[in-house]
Amino acid sequence: MVMQGLKQTVRSALDTRVRDSLWALRSRGDTSVLKAVVRGTLGVHYEVGTTQDHLRATMAWLCAAQDATAEGGVAAFYDVRAGTWGPLYPETTGYIIPTFYNYAAYSGDETYRDRAVRMADWLLTLQLENGAFPIGPLWPDWERKPIVFDTGQILHGLVRVFEETNSIPYLEAARRAGDWLLEIQDSDGCWRKFTSLNYVHTYNVRTAWALLRLYQVTQDDKYRSGGVHNLRWSLTQQSPDGWFQNAAFRPNEDPLTHTIVYTIEGILESGIVLSDQSLIEAARLAADALRKRQIQDGYLRARYGSEWQSQVSWSCLTGTAQMAMVWFTLYELTGNDEYIQAALIANRYLKQRQCRHSRLSGVTGGIAGSYPIYGDYEPYRHLNWAAKFFADSLLLEDRLYTSKR
Repeated sequence: MVMQGLKQTVRSALDTRVRDSLWALRSRGDTSVLKAVVRGTLGVHYEVGTTQDHLRATMAWLCAAQDATAEGGVAAFYDVRAGTWGPLYPETTGYIIPTFYNYAAYSGDETYRDRAVRMADWLLTLQLENGAFPIGPLWPDWERKPIVFDTGQILHGLVRVFEETNSIPYLEAARRAGDWLLEIQDSDGCWRKFTSLNYVHTYNVRTAWALLRLYQVTQDDKYRSGGVHNLRWSLTQQSPDGWFQNAAFRPNEDPLTHTIVYTIEGILESGIVLSDQSLIEAARLAADALRKRQIQDGYLRARYGSEWQSQVSWSCLTGTAQMAMVWFTLYELTGNDEYIQAALIANRYLKQRQCRHSRLSGVTGGIAGSYPIYGDYEPYRHLNWAAKFFADSLLLEDRLYTSKR
């Protein structure tokens, strides 16, 4: 009894980072947690390779995430502490589809097209009778509840696979999803029903962009109108300094860069689709605010509250990758070198935090949710959406910078 009490006292006194590292080492001889913790604590970085090296590693990781099961969907994450892949994630599988098509065109490897079709075919098996798609990831106690954001992100994938294959079932599924989104949209353009935690989310503007993509392949004005309606509402949430209200996952929480950039990207890409300069300028206002807060080595804080104030010191790597994409896109639109420099610095920051050589497929090429890896956003997990956005930003870097040197 005394010994048990002593063990408990020692455990509680240990830093959680030490406990996590020792547990993985003792339970399965895995040193990856210890290495990640030491690197994050001491600021030790990985060797930076070429853009192509990092891109290949990232895409290989995404393939490993898809191959974690035989169903065709992509595992949400690799849990470094547990040493296992997480459940399949419909939402992110949806927006990973365009990344695989883009990489197939870039690399000439047709297997990535085949993988994208497998993703889409799996998603079709999940569509609800009302046209919506269910919230994920698909945990063992998963309930098939319809949700706006996830449906919108899957819509991105369905539109792209239809464009690539001209196969009608994908278009029909996309239409059903789009019709459901219009049906439950409020009169002011906002989505308040069927949202995460029943909370208003400005980042649902990325779903508005999906409706505009559906309009592009159908020329049905109702999808354009629905997208524009939400865009107008979203702009009412922007402050004069570019920050967005209601851009967080939860009420009364400072938003992550991840969800802030979902919002920026949705507005920017919609502005490009609509040739609407006012939308592009709204996105640019927020992008400029973050560019001015980027540290010289590429570091962005994980959360930014009102007036762009931040109370945290760790970084959300997903948001950094997304922001690099936005800056690359703004560079392409404006020719302003400040954007490409910010994007390149952000990508280098991510390259320094990507392990490209490990005996574990879930570690090699993965991008963690947080840096250090024990940060508050998806700690100790390499995320499929972080890898997706990093791959997207690397493809842009190669096209806009590396290939022109």
